[in-house]
Amino acid sequence: MSTRVAVLFAAPFVVLAFVLRLGERLWLEPFTWNTPSALLGLLVFLGLVVGSAAVPVGGYWLLTQSARRRPKTWHLDAGKRRFTAPVSPYGPGPWAIVAGWLAGGTVPTERVPNQDHMRIARLDVTTSILIVTAAAIIIITLLCLILLAAPSAPVLSLDSDGMTLRGLWRRTRLRWDELAPGGPPRPSKDNPAVLVLYQQTPLPAGRPPRRRRLDARRLHIDTAFLADTIRCYVDNPDRRAGIGTAEELTALQLSSEQRPPSVHHR
Repeated sequence: MSTRVAVLFAAPFVVLAFVLRLGERLWLEPFTWNTPSALLGLLVFLGLVVGSAAVPVGGYWLLTQSARRRPKTWHLDAGKRRFTAPVSPYGPGPWAIVAGWLAGGTVPTERVPNQDHMRIARLDVTTSILIVTAAAIIIITLLCLILLAAPSAPVLSLDSDGMTLRGLWRRTRLRWDELAPGGPPRPSKDNPAVLVLYQQTPLPAGRPPRRRRLDARRLHIDTAFLADTIRCYVDNPDRRAGIGTAEELTALQLSSEQRPPSVHHR
C-alpha cells in the first residue's frame, strides 16, 4: 500500500468513527441505564465511548502497517529536478479518525421523556447548527486528507537551491547556504519526532544560529537518511546540481548505507 493510498484509506474510518460515536449515544447508551450498580453502568458507558474511538483507529492502524515503514530513499521528480518526501500516514490518518469521532459527539442527543431510548435533541435552531457543524467537520477532514495525499504537493522537496517544507496553510523555504555546516547530525535513535536544523542568521556577526525544528513525524522518509541528505548538500555545494537525478539518488543511498550510525546528539 502506497502512502497516498494509506492517507486516503483513512476516509472510510473517519465515517465509521462518526457512525460509531453517534450510534453509541443513540442506541447503546440506554443499555447502561439498567445495570445492577451505578459503578458498573459508568464502566460500561466508558467502555462504549472508548470502544467507539478505538475500533476505527485500531482497524486503520493494523491495515496500514506496511505503509508506515519509512523508506531510506526519496521520490524522484525528474521533471522538476527535485527529490520529494510525501506525508506520512502516521499522523493524518489517526487524527482524521479522531476528528470524525468528535463530529459524532457534536450531534446533540437527549433521552426521550418517560422512555428508555435516545433521540436527536429537539433544540430548535441549535440542533440544526450543531448538525451542520458536525457535517462541516467531516467535510473539512476529508478535504484535508485529499490535499495531503495529492501527488503534486509533497510535504518536503529538495532542489538545487534549497529545501521547501509545505504545511496545509504555509510553506517554509530554506536555502542550502542558510544552513550551518556539519548538520544536522544523525539522530541517535530510529525516526525521532523532531530533527533540529541550524539556520545561520545575518548580521550582527557572531550571533548564534537559529534553531529550526523539522517535524520528522510528518515525513515518510527515514530520519537518519534525511539528516544525511541535508548534511551532504549543506557541506558539498558541488553536489546540489545533481538533485533530481537518478544517479544522485543512487549515490545518496550508497553513502548513507556506508555511514556508521551516530551515538550522540550535537
